[in-house]
Amino acid sequence: MMRFAFALISVLALLAVVSCKPGATPGLPPVGTAAVAAERAACEARGGNLRALGASLMFCQRQTGDAGKACARADDCEGVCLARSRSCAPLTPLAGCNDILTSAGTVVSECLQ
Repeated sequence: MMRFAFALISVLALLAVVSCKPGATPGLPPVGTAAVAAERAACEARGGNLRALGASLMFCQRQTGDAGKACARADDCEGVCLARSRSCAPLTPLAGCNDILTSAGTVVSECLQ
């Protein structure tokens, strides 16, 4: 009886260790490099490129279809309307600080850092 109990405990322990492999537990999100790979794949599927901003922030940046088009407010562009040139930005989102036009046409500074 004692051998059976020991064998059963050993099998259960082995199953617990095997189920801890990455991707083996359904419903849990990926972490670490698996999470970055999943985010990169999702970003690329949307037509973007995964970019690093600083040491720990990643964001999906893609080209806009109306880059360089004249604009007077945010609603005129797929991304943002650049205040200085009054033209639609070539990428969305824009990294760093940029003066953009709001939906009302007023100038604000938007920062992604």
